[in-house]
Amino acid sequence: MIKKVKNTNNRITVLYIVIVFIAIGVVAQIVKVQQFSEAINTASQPRYFKVEAPRGNIIADDGALLAISMPLYDVHLDMSVMNKELFNTNVVELSVLLADLFKDKTNEEYELFLRSSKDTKKNKYILLQNKVTHNELNALKKMPILYLGQNKGGLIAEQRPNREKPFGLLAQRTVGVLRGVNPVGIERAFNQTLSGIDGVHLKRKIAKGIWVPQDAEGNRLPRAGNDVVTTINTDMQDVAEKALENTLINNNADWGCVVLMEVKTGKVKVIANLKKQADGSVRESFNYAMAKHVSPGSTFKLASVIAGLEDGFFKVEDSVRTHGGKFSFYDRVMMDSKLGLYDNITIKNAFINSSNVGISRIIFDNYKSNPNAFTDRIYKMGLSTALELELPFPNNLKSPIANKGGWSGVTLPWMSIGYEMQLTPIHMLTFYNAIANQGKMVKPIFTSAISRDGKIIKKHNTQVINPAICSRSTIKTVIPLLIGVVEEGTAKNIRTSNYLIAGKTGTTVINFNNRGKGEEKEYQASFAGFFPADNPRYSCIVVINNPRENGHYGGSVAAPIFKKLADKVYASDMSIHKALQQSDILVNLPKVKQGHTQDANNVLANFDINRIVTDDLWMVASTTKKEVSLEVRKVERDLRNGNMPDLRGMGLQDAIYLLESYGLIVKIKGSGAVKSQSISKGKKFFKGSVIKLELA
Repeated sequence: MIKKVKNTNNRITVLYIVIVFIAIGVVAQIVKVQQFSEAINTASQPRYFKVEAPRGNIIADDGALLAISMPLYDVHLDMSVMNKELFNTNVVELSVLLADLFKDKTNEEYELFLRSSKDTKKNKYILLQNKVTHNELNALKKMPILYLGQNKGGLIAEQRPNREKPFGLLAQRTVGVLRGVNPVGIERAFNQTLSGIDGVHLKRKIAKGIWVPQDAEGNRLPRAGNDVVTTINTDMQDVAEKALENTLINNNADWGCVVLMEVKTGKVKVIANLKKQADGSVRESFNYAMAKHVSPGSTFKLASVIAGLEDGFFKVEDSVRTHGGKFSFYDRVMMDSKLGLYDNITIKNAFINSSNVGISRIIFDNYKSNPNAFTDRIYKMGLSTALELELPFPNNLKSPIANKGGWSGVTLPWMSIGYEMQLTPIHMLTFYNAIANQGKMVKPIFTSAISRDGKIIKKHNTQVINPAICSRSTIKTVIPLLIGVVEEGTAKNIRTSNYLIAGKTGTTVINFNNRGKGEEKEYQASFAGFFPADNPRYSCIVVINNPRENGHYGGSVAAPIFKKLADKVYASDMSIHKALQQSDILVNLPKVKQGHTQDANNVLANFDINRIVTDDLWMVASTTKKEVSLEVRKVERDLRNGNMPDLRGMGLQDAIYLLESYGLIVKIKGSGAVKSQSISKGKKFFKGSVIKLELA
């Protein structure tokens, strides 16, 4: 008994000692981990990754897509989940389909690639293809093995952001780009609107740098951003860019820009900016229309004339001496582009023919004692007011108050003809647009709405900068001057009988103040105006910088681009065509083709033309000055009796309908109405007979 108790105590003692040693070991391990070991590596633990949301679309005014997020995918294969028997059975067919889809490897190369990836003992998570399109991914999902999905087929597709511009370089700078050092355009200005809400997706790490997506309740799909609807018209933009490109090449110019906007709304329908590269190519790399501050030149003469009219210093019928186109202001000589043409002309003709001396003299003579009055008047017209556009750029206008150190006695006369200041082309256009809009200056806008899933959620309305930049009487006075420039002045080469154009040419020496001795002059050609002048709908400005060949005047270089664009707009926008007056309608009523009575009657009724109508289904028409008579034509009675009627003069559709209704086979030659028929009038025909119709 004593021996049994002793053995039990020994066992308890041994067990106690073992437990103590285990406890000491655990404590030691804890101390080691906490004090001496490296931190526990959690980098391989599953974690959520951000899934970038697709950006919203940028849309043209007609619904065309200027920028769209088209998802691309990086496709991987997890070979470890593929059933070996299924793989061996289908790998040949899968290889053929992959080679046919991607065309980057042969069937044999794909089969070798897949088999080696399946047999390897190392990482079996392999990259199949980068930048796979949505259609290609759908094709992959239908292929053998892969159709089983991620868990059995091993197909894993990870979406990557991708921005496409379906129209390529069209309006590239305005559409803009977000990525890069200097984001620009609508992409930048509406980044918050276009950006969506990112999603999250759980992934697990299977090898260094390789994370495999996993299904999880916490996964959240991204939400795409809102769409931005622009005011840009793709057809007009295309015409402007092509015309601008041709001019830069033909005239060997440095750069050029074109802006066209709606007069009433300020919606910019066209904004093109192109630069000629060293290799002779042309591309868009800078927004000259909005960001380039240049001397406007003679297009500014309009503001000078308006200032003098508003202050009551002169009338356009008054005369001014030009001294043959050469006059000295202190120690500097002002010259016209052509000397000796006239000595004493009206202010109207000085403007129409763009006389530098004429315009500068009327401003200098009336404002020299108080030049601040001139610049104050210019300021009131909005030419010094920052536009604060959706894509903002600063304005800069020289003032005797703000820049006393740069003001001299010759500043005023040269400022009056567009020197001694710098304005962006779009600012100058905004001024001309105000003249077309009866004095109301509106802000140029590039977007009309924000939409989501095709529904408008926010509209961008027209913003008025200045309700009246000058009096209506002054506008009524200067518009005929602008029309005169095109009808008989420096831009008469773009005159058209279809509609009236009002505008002003500009030819500026851009190295006026920094030209070295013996250095050639560098010019800038421009034209600003609006059309139709009698009911303005669109305003436009064209600027061509440093044309070296084939002329340098605004009328010969810039104005033709204006004309090409205006012709396109006029042809496509029927709302700007004049409604026909009663006097415009032809004296004789129209001739009516033979055919279906009711169809002809409906057309004549819509035009409110007097007519006499037969009750018969088919008719032949006769026209007088007073009415159209639709008389009986018994073609169907003849066909019913098996006799061929006279089809001459009948429209093709009616003739085919009738003949095929009675079983004839019709063959035609030409277009228009029936001129002759192979089966003569009155001859018998049978079902299946072939009749040849010659059309005129």
